[in-house]
Amino acid sequence: MNQETPVLSFEELINDTKTYVETNVDLLKLKFVDKTSTVTSSLISIIAIATLIVIALLLASTGIAIWLGKMLGEYYYGFYIVSGFFTILIIIIYLFREKWLKKPIANSLIENMS
Repeated sequence: MNQETPVLSFEELINDTKTYVETNVDLLKLKFVDKTSTVTSSLISIIAIATLIVIALLLASTGIAIWLGKMLGEYYYGFYIVSGFFTILIIIIYLFREKWLKKPIANSLIENMS
């Protein structure tokens, strides 16, 4: 049972090492492109949805303000009421920003990057 192990020459070892390093670099580049494209596409879709939500809220709140103003006799009353509602909403979101915004967004980014 005399099994001879193949002996690699120094040049073959250097060439195999270069090939290994080049392959790993290519793999890292592909992973980076994949993660970047995932994050970018998610960000673009979030921006598009947020833009549509803002437009819908703007139109709806303007309509509600005009309707309330007409019901109360002066249009600016409706705008004051709607403005007050949004001010209260902003304060609530500000108070709970860690729980509702920062943590979910950070977790989503970490999930997409890993």
